[in-house]
Amino acid sequence: MTKENILLVLWIIFGFIFITGIDAILNFVCYLIYFAQLEAGIPLGIINYSMPIITLLLYLSTTFLMLKNIKLDTNLSGIYLTRFPKRLFIVLGVISIFLIPITSKLSGLYTERLTIKDTVYNSYEFLATYGWLTSGIYFSRWIILIVLTIIFLKKLKLIENLN
Repeated sequence: MTKENILLVLWIIFGFIFITGIDAILNFVCYLIYFAQLEAGIPLGIINYSMPIITLLLYLSTTFLMLKNIKLDTNLSGIYLTRFPKRLFIVLGVISIFLIPITSKLSGLYTERLTIKDTVYNSYEFLATYGWLTSGIYFSRWIILIVLTIIFLKKLKLIENLN
C-alpha cells in the first residue's frame, strides 16, 4: 500500500468517527431538550410536534456551521491531506464510544424516576412522545445525508461540466 492509499483509508475512518461523534453529541442534546421540556411540564402534545422540529433545526444548523467552517475549495488534486488530525480523531472516538451509552443510561434513569413519582403523564402518552423524539432524530439524520448528497452531486456535476 502506498502512503496515499493509507491516508485515504485513515481519512475515510476519520470521516466515519467524525460523523458518529457529532451525531452522538447532537443526540445527547436532543435528549436534554426533551427531558427539559418534560420537567418544565410542557404538555406531551406540544412536545410531540416540537421535538422533531427542534431536532431537525439542530441538525441543520450544525451541518451548516460545519460546512461553513470547513475549507472545501482547494487547487490541489488527489489526496494531499498529509496532516492527519490524531488528537481530534481520538477525542471524537471517545465521544462516539461513550456518549451514546451514557445518553441511554441517563434516559433510562430519568424514565424510571418519572414512573416512580406521581406525574400527569400516562405510560402510553409518554411512550408515544418518546417515539416522536427518536423518529425526529432518525428523520433528521436522513434528511441531512440526502441534502448533503444532493449538494455535493450538484457540485461534482458543475466541476465536470467546467472541464
